[in-house]
Amino acid sequence: MTQTEQEKLIGPHPIAPHLYGVWLNATDLPVSGNKKHRKIEEVVSMRNLAIDKLAKWIVDYHVHIQKSKIIERKKAILDKHGLEHFIDNMKLLPKSENTKKGNLGEILLIEYLKESKGFDPIIHKMQYNTNSDQSMKGDDVLLFKTDDLFSEVIYGECKFRSKPSKAVVNDIINNLQGLKRLPVSMEFVANVLDDRGNYELADSISELHQKVEDGSVPVTNVGFLISTKSNIHAGEDTTKQVEKYLNTTNPRLVMISLGIDNPFQIVEEAFKKADRIIKTL
Repeated sequence: MTQTEQEKLIGPHPIAPHLYGVWLNATDLPVSGNKKHRKIEEVVSMRNLAIDKLAKWIVDYHVHIQKSKIIERKKAILDKHGLEHFIDNMKLLPKSENTKKGNLGEILLIEYLKESKGFDPIIHKMQYNTNSDQSMKGDDVLLFKTDDLFSEVIYGECKFRSKPSKAVVNDIINNLQGLKRLPVSMEFVANVLDDRGNYELADSISELHQKVEDGSVPVTNVGFLISTKSNIHAGEDTTKQVEKYLNTTNPRLVMISLGIDNPFQIVEEAFKKADRIIKTL
């Protein structure tokens, strides 16, 4: 079967039993010189299954292994009420609604590309955020092919919006074309690896950074917009808005649109379940 242009850049849509093969359907829309767009849509009956899995991912992405060990030690000396209070004071998960939405958008895209493309973030940057209620600075999504490091890098931008406007589509595109199409967080990844004592991989990431900057290693850019789904109100359907306004000079950019009924319910339920998981570690 002939690959679509989207598949060439970000791989095929995941299949069952992966969550995205069960919860989401995908269509690669017709391509033009300035537009590569994959729409993904929710299988609504699978939402509860998705929320359960998203909650586990939220914990994995936010809670560093050392903090998990601290919680384990405290179980022996704190009763349940005291332990929950202690965990709340650790501020492992954001309380800010905007930060929750932004973080979940990044997790959704990273996990999508891990499966569709086989790339990996190497580190979970949210574990190194000193203020959980503020979005972590740097690249939203930065992924590497760990078994062929110098073949390609993926850099993505995520937006979670209550309404899928022309402005947000343009914002994503403008952050992934021209001089902005290159990632800025590669040395952060190298520094974390250095701190872990993984010096060889840290040096390789620094070398890769230079090759990305000089253009000898390609960067694939992925924009991801999560917002509402509507066939009734004009301007409130995410896929239609992306299809209408997507126009980029970057030939290696793919936009993914995800329109969902009541998307904020997913955010709230997933973070509530993640909080319960942490308190039963």
